[in-house]
Amino acid sequence: MTEKAFRLDFFIAIAALVVSVLTSATLLYQTRIIGDQYAATIWPYLSISSTYSTNGEKIELSNEGLGPALIQSAQLSIDGKNVATWNTYLADLLTQPEIRGALVRAARASALKGTISTASIGASSTIRPGDSKTLLLISWPDDVPIASFTKHAIALDFCYCSLNKSCWTLHGVAGRDSHDEPQQVSHCDSSAGIGSTPMSPSVHPRRKSP
Repeated sequence: MTEKAFRLDFFIAIAALVVSVLTSATLLYQTRIIGDQYAATIWPYLSISSTYSTNGEKIELSNEGLGPALIQSAQLSIDGKNVATWNTYLADLLTQPEIRGALVRAARASALKGTISTASIGASSTIRPGDSKTLLLISWPDDVPIASFTKHAIALDFCYCSLNKSCWTLHGVAGRDSHDEPQQVSHCDSSAGIGSTPMSPSVHPRRKSP
């Protein structure tokens, strides 16, 4: 009788242990599901878009996700070389004959001059869901060949995180129809940024010698 009672108690203890383990596993699974559902509601999704026309170009960073994108680093490269600002690209752009000619013609005709605007972005930047940030905007008063704007390869790299510390990297090349998808990473290694350096595209026509 004692042996039977012992066996019964043993099986009851095993059953209780199994139930306890199953309950703990269920709670852990439910907690993970809830965590994943919460993370999905605050996920940012950055994308880079670029448009070119005979009157200029525009490069924009947009957040198409559900949560804010906390920018941790931003890197600009021109022709494979990392640069801190848009100066390298803009300085060459303003020396190209087609663009210089368009600005000279506009100046002679007293027309509106071209405009250039850039925006800084770095570790202190946040892109809210549904928002966009124009990184480069160039507008010319006269038509110039699109090849003038696409002469140099412009690449942009970002690392950003969500509110729950999940992080992604994004690489994009201006003028390319498709861009790489954001890749999830454990953390962002860099705190680099892209500086804003407005330049004046004003050109004064040369006076003819008397």
